[in-house]
This record gives sequence, structure tokens and C-alpha cells, in this order.
Amino acid sequence: MRDIKHNGHPSERSIRNISVTTHRRPARPVAPLERTDNNAPTEVDDSYRPPHRKRPRLGRFWLIVIGVAAVAGVGGTLISTVFAGASVTVQPRTEQVVMPETLQAQANAPVGVLSYQTISVTRSASQNVPAQGVQKVSRAASGVITVSNTYSVSSQRLIANTRFEAPDGKIYRIRDSVTVPGMKGGSAGTITATVYADSPGINYNKGGGVVFTIPGFKGDPRYSTFSAKSEGAIAGGFVGDEPAVAPADLATAKTALQKQLDSDTRAAAAQEIPEGFLLVPGSLEIRFADIVQSTGANKTAQITESATATGIMVRQADLASAVAHKKVEEYVGEAVLFGGQEDMALMLATSTKRSEGGPVTIHLSGSAVLIWQFDPNALINALVDKNKSEFQQVIDAFRPAIAKADASIRPFWQGKFPDTADKIRINTVSK
Repeated sequence: MRDIKHNGHPSERSIRNISVTTHRRPARPVAPLERTDNNAPTEVDDSYRPPHRKRPRLGRFWLIVIGVAAVAGVGGTLISTVFAGASVTVQPRTEQVVMPETLQAQANAPVGVLSYQTISVTRSASQNVPAQGVQKVSRAASGVITVSNTYSVSSQRLIANTRFEAPDGKIYRIRDSVTVPGMKGGSAGTITATVYADSPGINYNKGGGVVFTIPGFKGDPRYSTFSAKSEGAIAGGFVGDEPAVAPADLATAKTALQKQLDSDTRAAAAQEIPEGFLLVPGSLEIRFADIVQSTGANKTAQITESATATGIMVRQADLASAVAHKKVEEYVGEAVLFGGQEDMALMLATSTKRSEGGPVTIHLSGSAVLIWQFDPNALINALVDKNKSEFQQVIDAFRPAIAKADASIRPFWQGKFPDTADKIRINTVSK
């Protein structure tokens, strides 16, 4: 083979003089040999590579641990604050008692004696009846007033013919004596009475809500602390001719009006009983005012009559306390209420005279359950931020009203009651 030379370039080399760099393939790891059944070594697949072991990254592990702990801590704090609360189940003390046969009640009762209050409502009704000619009449106006005592806690007797003066100076009198109860708990003692104008005529007719003074108390502190107010119209005053009504027609109209007024005043009295009070059955007394007659249309006369119902009511808590005083040993005046009145009955004694506001006798029968009362808000405030170990000590402070109590605090690992009252709930259960 001839050398190929490049002419004109003495320094140029021939192809033989060019050095060739040899690139060697890296040696592959020798695959291990394994023997076949005939003990002849056989080469294993050379694609085998030993697994690459990564070095453990300890920093990342601890970051995960710290993150989980942080989340758990935040979650625990969230549960301990947002979802914290406590439920307290309270079983109040109860006693089944047989009712005493009688109880005495007074309008201005001392401590330990059942107190009563009066309720009074007035209603009126009218009816037209045939008229036959005219008749001359001279009639005084009349109406019902409520007398109030804000002078003292002592009762005040007003004798028959006691005068009451209207703002225009006209005088009205009661025909029967009355006793005005004294104040109780800052409220005026009151009683109702019927007044009659000193003179006949329409000038003595007045509407409801008129305030009267008692002239006999002038110059005495009682003048400004005793007053009266008309419950309805003071009406019927008339002098002159009015339609004449046959006695039989008048009697029929009067019977119908009084029947209607009896129903109306009883319904009105029932609606006027304040919450927590009980109207004593048999105590509602209805008084009818004099008939007022006026000219009607088409040769008729209009007959108008008014009625005032006065009853005795007692606070249910006071009645329950009076029963407990008689029937429960070691009772010292704690707040109690009736758990149910289905088996209890009471009635005003028929021998009771109430014209002077004195003591009355109430007959009772049957049985009732007395339930001791406690203030849930006071219990909640007593438990705020207390250790669970102090729970029984707090409950003991509310005895004998509370017979038994249990508490549940959320979350379960909390050892204290919540630090705010709105997170504590009281559940009252019967025995």
C-alpha cells in the first residue's frame, strides 16, 4: 500500500502517522454464575443491577414529627377552647304531702302566714224593653271604686257613709263599712266598694278612671296616701221624666242582664289573674249596681246594668310554702312550688266574711308534690372556673333545694369548669 502525501506541504503526515485514540467501554460487572442441573456454569442475565440504597434523610423525618405535634397541639387547644363546655344535671328535692285541712289567709299577713290579694273587674250590659208612657224619677248615680292604701302596712277601716270627693268637688259615699288592707312588698293595699252620689241628677254621672280623695283625712298624712279610683262609669243619676217600663218587663230584663254579667265578669276575672297566682274557688263575689234606665228608639227603654266581681287570689309559691310549713319537718321557709295540682283541691270556707278585708279560711283536700326551687343562674356562676374536685362543695351550698347533681365537662381531659357562664348548662330532672 502506498503512502498518500499532500504535495507542497513537507510537514504534513501520512495517514499512518495520525494517531488514533482508542475509546474503551467500561468494563461491565461480571454477572455471577450459577450452575445448571448438569453442573455446567451458566452466565446469568447481565442486565442485573444491585439495588441502590439511599441514605436516610433524618432532617425530613424530624420536620414531619414536629409538624404532627404542632397540628395536634393546635387541635387540642381548639377543642379545649371552642368546644369546651359543661352540662350539670340537677335533681331538686321533692316531697309528697297530704294537704292540711285548712289554712288561714290574711290580706296583710305576717311572715309565716298565708297572704292573699283581691282582684276586681267590672262589666256592663244593656237591653231594650218596651216602654209604656213616662214616669217621673229622681235617682242618684252609683258605681264601683277601688280604694288604695299607700300609707302603711297596717289596714284601715272606713266606716259606713265615708265620703269620697271627685276633682270637681262632688261628694259620693259608701253605704257599708270596708277595711282597706295595708301595703305589702311596696304595693298598695286595695279593696273595692260601691259609692252613691250625695244628690240625684245627671251632674253626678262620671266615666271610669276618676280619682277621688277622702275629705275626712284632710290635715292628716293619710289624705295624700289614701285614694280611690272609679273602675267603670258612675252612672244612673237622673231627675225628670223617663220611659215607664212594666214591672214584669223590667224583672225579665234584669234577670237576663245579670245572667250575662255573671258569665262576663267570671271570664274577665279569670283572664286578669297574674302569672303565678291562683284564684281561690268559691271566693268570687259579684255585686250588681242599680239599674240605669234611658230612652231607647221606637218607644223602648234601654235598661243598663253593671256588675263588679271581686275575688281572692293567692300566690302559688306562698300557698306551697304554707303547706310545707304544716307538713314538712325542718322546713324553714325555702322556696317551693307544686309539682302538680291534679290531686289537690281547695275552696273558700262558706263561713268567711270578706266585707272588711279580714282573715279568711281556705279548705284543702287531696295531696300534692312539693318541689324545692333553686336559682340556675346562681348555680352556674358558682361553678364558673371551679376545679372539678370542688363540684360537690358547690352543690352542698345549694342544699336542701338540690338533692343530687352530676356534672359532665368537655373535653373529657379538662379538670375545670369553663371560665365563662355561657358554656355551662343546667338540666333539671324529676326524681
